[in-house]
Amino acid sequence: MIEKIVNAVFYQLRLFFVTIGSICKVLIRSKFGLKPPKARTEKCYILGNGPSLASSLEKLTTELHDRQNVLFAINSFSCAAVFTDLKPENYVFLDPFFSNYNGTDTPIESVKKTYEHLIGDVNWPLDLFVPATSAKNTFITSLPQLNKNIQLHFYNYVVFEGYEKIKFSFFKRNLAMPQCQNILAANIFIATNMQFKEIYILGADHSWHEQISVDEHNDVITQDKHFYNQQGKTINMKSRAFNSEEYGIHSFFNSLSKAFYSYKILARYARFRNVRVLNASEKSYIDAFDRI
Repeated sequence: MIEKIVNAVFYQLRLFFVTIGSICKVLIRSKFGLKPPKARTEKCYILGNGPSLASSLEKLTTELHDRQNVLFAINSFSCAAVFTDLKPENYVFLDPFFSNYNGTDTPIESVKKTYEHLIGDVNWPLDLFVPATSAKNTFITSLPQLNKNIQLHFYNYVVFEGYEKIKFSFFKRNLAMPQCQNILAANIFIATNMQFKEIYILGADHSWHEQISVDEHNDVITQDKHFYNQQGKTINMKSRAFNSEEYGIHSFFNSLSKAFYSYKILARYARFRNVRVLNASEKSYIDAFDRI
């Protein structure tokens, strides 16, 4: 009994100090006054780039071409042939490889190709969402000049942890977000704050663990598969790690844990905002949202 009381006290103390720390982060790092445009319709589709999206695109071709259904694209979706056919109104970046790209230097060729297609192919109005830190990136801020159809929107990717009511209050004011280990989480958050009533997720396979292996050098290897590249590309995960010397299989699964946990937070936040998030992916390991 005493142990339970002590644990409860320490839990509340930790939560209190974590909340105070998060508030301090917001005051120091967040840009006040940022907010996304308001949703023009009630329904939107988020197009994840998982392999199962190929099947969804075939089955939902009518819905995805209906202009009453707003589309979101992420990461290298612009490299797919279907990009100029679907003409998504919204595009979201979070990964530093995309948001910190300076227009010339990148270790990932698809990042360069993604921007080339955005600049060269977009002939319809497109809202591009990037972290507020990208406001210092002259290449990113020049995109509306390079293509007049692109409009930039900045969002505060400042992670807030602590008491849920306080956390959600900061989320609602666009001053903070949950930790987004995956771009899909950031997109769901943005769509929720745009006040869509229904958010449908497609292509959110999240099945990276099925392609993972450890080679004879103890390097973590994965086959990076997308709907536009079903065979995948072999990647040594250390090549994309912030600290390659410390990266191991534990790092990979720790990242997965953070990704899936973020959806639990977003599911509760969506209910708080009276938004339905529905996982319509043909295949998905995400268990936080209702499946249809």
